[in-house]
Amino acid sequence: YHFRLSWDMDAITSARPPDDRRRDDDRPGAGFAWNNVVSFRGQGRGVAILNDADSRRLLDVNVDIDRGGKLVVSFHADRGRAVLFTGFLMDREGGRLKASVTSEDGRLRGPMYILVDDRQNVNNITLEATDGRDRMHVNWDRR
Repeated sequence: YHFRLSWDMDAITSARPPDDRRRDDDRPGAGFAWNNVVSFRGQGRGVAILNDADSRRLLDVNVDIDRGGKLVVSFHADRGRAVLFTGFLMDREGGRLKASVTSEDGRLRGPMYILVDDRQNVNNITLEATDGRDRMHVNWDRR
């Protein structure tokens, strides 16, 4: 028996008309392998402060990490819309996760530290993100 296998990753995307093409990074969580996700949850309180002036209260948090290391962190906020960060897991040391994340609008980037326990609860999250001009500080703790 002889087998020949060919795989062209771009075959499907290049077959679409140019006006229908969408980049995966245009949508938060795009390219996420939902069927392979490890989820952490936390009920708590925190704050996201932009440029030491504009602050948003943060409530409960969801942290989803797929087996490829892609990460989505979503905080419920007191003013409507969720506060969302996407990125990649960089390191794990016991219950301490380090991720490189980007804000939902793609401007602010920085390292996020997430403390979790063996029951998949989030205990603490901190973030210092910047774009060189603006900066955001996030501090969240479990109740």
